[in-house]
Amino acid sequence: MTKRRRAGFSLIEALVALAIAAMTLTAIFQLQIQMARGQQRAVEAMAQVTAQENAIALLRELNPMSDPEGEIAIPEGDVIQWSSTPIGRPIVNAGFPSGNGAFEVQRFTVAVTIDRREGRPPPPLTFERMGWRRLGGADPLADPFG
Repeated sequence: MTKRRRAGFSLIEALVALAIAAMTLTAIFQLQIQMARGQQRAVEAMAQVTAQENAIALLRELNPMSDPEGEIAIPEGDVIQWSSTPIGRPIVNAGFPSGNGAFEVQRFTVAVTIDRREGRPPPPLTFERMGWRRLGGADPLADPFG
């Protein structure tokens, strides 16, 4: 009698193939999860940068000498808060050509925090800004040469 070999896979070969496929699919799913988390972190980072850019744009005209601290509520629900610390002493500007300046000026360090309604807040911002105040007796429309 001759033994006949059957064509096809044995049970062990099928189980080994399934185990290899399962390991491969597990690795692919883990990679997909990592990519989704990375995308989520990128979206959150962009939202934080946008919040910082909005804060800088809204504080562009800030005069820390007249508004040393305060807050601005944005319609989306975020709140921008700032506080200013003077650097050095205030000085009177030169007032060319007469030497009588019309403004007192001073440098300030401005610290800005952003409280976001949704998501993590971005790190605090710190920048320097010039503050100014018009002196009482100076007439800004007076002819400086007259």
